[in-house]
Amino acid sequence: MRRLCAIAEVSRCGYYKYLRQGSEKQAEDKRIGEIILKIQEQNYYSIGSRKMVPLLEKEADKKYGIKRTRRIMKENNLQSTVRAKKYSDEVYVRRRKMKESLPPDLIKRNFFALEPYKRLVEDITYLPCLEQTMYLNTIEDLFNGEILAYAISDSINTKLCTDTVEILAERVKITKGIILHSDNGSTYLSYAYRELLDKMNIRRSLGFTGSCYDNAAIEALNGIIKTEGLYCRFGKSKVKNRMITRKDIISAVTEFIEFYNTFRPKERLGFLSPVEFRLLNPKGVYPVVIHS
Repeated sequence: MRRLCAIAEVSRCGYYKYLRQGSEKQAEDKRIGEIILKIQEQNYYSIGSRKMVPLLEKEADKKYGIKRTRRIMKENNLQSTVRAKKYSDEVYVRRRKMKESLPPDLIKRNFFALEPYKRLVEDITYLPCLEQTMYLNTIEDLFNGEILAYAISDSINTKLCTDTVEILAERVKITKGIILHSDNGSTYLSYAYRELLDKMNIRRSLGFTGSCYDNAAIEALNGIIKTEGLYCRFGKSKVKNRMITRKDIISAVTEFIEFYNTFRPKERLGFLSPVEFRLLNPKGVYPVVIHS
């Protein structure tokens, strides 16, 4: 079938008006750029686009929108150097979408479980060493306070968290409906970590950012590890002032976790150790290999 194309006719007056408006807009953009340049030079390029708008309007005695101001700043390389973007725009969009799909808080500060391996909590704490800071990621069972898995790394990254979950899967039988609760740290929000938990049928639970009370149980455990495992052994000031070697810190943490699980009595468990308490409960008992 033959297609018919309609060509819109533009009057000579309208055409030249369009050209005149375009040239006027370019001239106005150039004038705005010169004003922004002056403001940035006076303030050592410390003004971002949002704060630039009122300063620009005050200087030019005219209203301007944030989008136009931001565009002109970007086109003329007049952006603020105070907080340069660390990642590309695509990364920030992906992170925003990731945060919009966060799972709910399934624990809701109820740090109690009737069965083992059903409700677990996870957190990262730092270990100050002579050479560098190390990081300990721990998974605790709310049933008896037992440390089911842990990993130590020289950086807070996704691998530290995924390694800990993989260690958990090697030592504990993962059953349907198991909950793993953590805070809103970026490592717990990564796609690799989320995909691993989904693959293992582990339900994710997140507390609010910056609220230690939403993960109070394992925050208390981290305090015990540092106080009884490190401060009592080396001295609090020596640990905090990074006077103990990385090798000794890691060795002390490893030894204390084994002691904590198998020998250290807990008052709420009738002065039994976490492992002793679990073994006395016939329901849901699975073999656990204690890391040494």
